[in-house]
Amino acid sequence: MSRSSESIKELREICQESRYAAEGGMPWFERYFYRSVSIHFTKIFLKIGISANQATLLSLIFGLFGGFFLIFTNLGFWALAIGALFLVLCLIFDRVDGEIARYKKSCSKVGAHFDLMVGSTLHPYLLFCMTFGAFNVLQDTTVFIFGFLAVILNLLYEIHLISYEEKWGGKFENKRKATKDKKGERQGRIIEKYAYRPVRRVSSFLGPGAIIYAILIVVALDLCFAPFRLENVPIFFVINARYAFLIIYSVGKIGSFVVKAEKLIQQT
Repeated sequence: MSRSSESIKELREICQESRYAAEGGMPWFERYFYRSVSIHFTKIFLKIGISANQATLLSLIFGLFGGFFLIFTNLGFWALAIGALFLVLCLIFDRVDGEIARYKKSCSKVGAHFDLMVGSTLHPYLLFCMTFGAFNVLQDTTVFIFGFLAVILNLLYEIHLISYEEKWGGKFENKRKATKDKKGERQGRIIEKYAYRPVRRVSSFLGPGAIIYAILIVVALDLCFAPFRLENVPIFFVINARYAFLIIYSVGKIGSFVVKAEKLIQQT
């Protein structure tokens, strides 16, 4: 059991500000939308003895429930409201686990890897659920083409991030332990900076799980606007915001992979 006698303000300094100290401060979106809530859960969890990994597991559970309700968004407002609540809790608890670990000074490779695996599992799962949600509304099997393509491409991207973590995380830690001279420290910082560039690009503004925001937005748009038929394209079909997101996401990811492949070919 942790005593956690600190005030909320003191906990913010210990658990939150230290997280962004090396990055020039906490982004305003994080500060006012999630960290303002997560710190209260962190204080409660510290008092009752919930560990960082247990908070990560709760985040996964909330995400799984949120995705389940995305399938039934054709049922109307309440399906979205319940699903959105679970997804917001998922995002909040994704912050809580790190705050608990920083307070207890229990950050470990196992915990960091578990957190990464949770995100890598949830994101394609949510795209999968959203695909069926779009189909339930449109009753058009072509939704599955772009939906499953989006799931596969997202899985490839998540595997890419995991490989970066496994490849560079250990190298950076070994570099820090192997040498303490100024040159070695500088090289270590360079390795850290470039090794996690893909992760930081995604989370630099919206933070972890940025794709969940996009999913919530397009589902909300579908509640406000009815599906419409595209008539000025070679293939006529009915589309809504979720279907449009799956198309844009799939095409964008394919384009990104093609550009990267071309660069690799030019370098060889």
